[in-house]
Amino acid sequence: MKRKIDSAKARDAQAALALGLAVALLAGCGSSTSSPSASKTPSTASVATPARLSFTALVKRVRTGVVRIEVTTCQGKDIGTGFLLGPQLVATVEHVVDGATKIALKQNGQVVGHGVVIGEDPARDVALVHSDTPINGYRFALSSRAPQLGEDVAAIGFPFGLPLTVTRGSVSGLDRTIPIANLKRQKLVQTDAPVNPGNSGGPLMTDTGKVVGLVDLGTTQANGLAFAVSANVAAPLLQAWRNAPQAVAAATCATQPPPAVNAAPAPSTTSQAPSLLTFTGQHFMIEYPPGWVVQAAEQNKGTYLDTTILDPQDTSVLMRIDMTSGITTTNLLETARPVIDSLRRQSGYQELDLSYTTFEGYRALHWEFVVNEGGQLMRKEDLFFIDGTDNGFGILTQAPDSVYSSVTDGFAALRGTFITFG
Repeated sequence: MKRKIDSAKARDAQAALALGLAVALLAGCGSSTSSPSASKTPSTASVATPARLSFTALVKRVRTGVVRIEVTTCQGKDIGTGFLLGPQLVATVEHVVDGATKIALKQNGQVVGHGVVIGEDPARDVALVHSDTPINGYRFALSSRAPQLGEDVAAIGFPFGLPLTVTRGSVSGLDRTIPIANLKRQKLVQTDAPVNPGNSGGPLMTDTGKVVGLVDLGTTQANGLAFAVSANVAAPLLQAWRNAPQAVAAATCATQPPPAVNAAPAPSTTSQAPSLLTFTGQHFMIEYPPGWVVQAAEQNKGTYLDTTILDPQDTSVLMRIDMTSGITTTNLLETARPVIDSLRRQSGYQELDLSYTTFEGYRALHWEFVVNEGGQLMRKEDLFFIDGTDNGFGILTQAPDSVYSSVTDGFAALRGTFITFG
């Protein structure tokens, strides 16, 4: 069922909060991603990162530069990983794009470009892909030094075709020579960071943000063994292809079989739930259920930016994120009090919680309540905080009160995927 929510008082409350806190829609009324394809991934101008970031902070900084590579071959489809070196340059390993008839480059589940291989070296398993359109995102740099034994590293990619995944480990060996498909690959970096099919081509990086290897393969013969093409091997090849591209013609097939994805789904004893989709804007990213739509994507409302993601089958079930820049106050409760008091006067209002908590390391205000909208009791949960760059955020989830308890955990999980770029 679909309902159009109409509450003049709530709209007034929203406007008041947008002016006072930068978190419009405290009341959360109205159901106003653009589609995910219209979202703009934040671009990082410099490839340098501050030394010795925590891996949590580092992943937040660099994840926009990791690209999912979906390759069509004469045998079916394969999934691998690549990372941005420039707006139209994606580094990966050669076996990911070997025999490709078509290369699709994706971010957040959306195709952001189609690729052509402009350099490949099967013996050293390195390739460079040129995108037909510029791709926004963090630009990686390869390390100019060899990693050290025991050094902490992280691998970022799409194992088993899952959404972006980060695994941690250390450098457990250097200068390894491994026979692969009748070729002896040399100077490989050995790591105990878990990798699986789909990780290939992704960055293996230290906590400085520099790439020390391109994930090459894992082994099923022993636990805790995986290998990456050393940055010292890959860097000269990638630079040479940047300077003098050597386009590789797409493969052709006599007959084209029905595509079959070769990157196996994650093993499960039960049916696998559909993967979440990801909205990435200029200021934050958050995941949302498949089948939902992004009705507004950081839409300018004058004093704040509104993002509304909802269930098209019942538009009263939604998630909304509002952001206002330049917030200087730190007293969330006092700033929000006029809106809270306004809602308290509405018919059917029941306050379930109003308390301080912590979110993403920031002091946050949690407000949960029930209110009558259009003759229906709606339950809403709001989380408000101000990040380290004075951006104020409000994260609202809502559903009919009669069903909210059944989706509470799901909404909490979605809020847990929120990352601010501040």
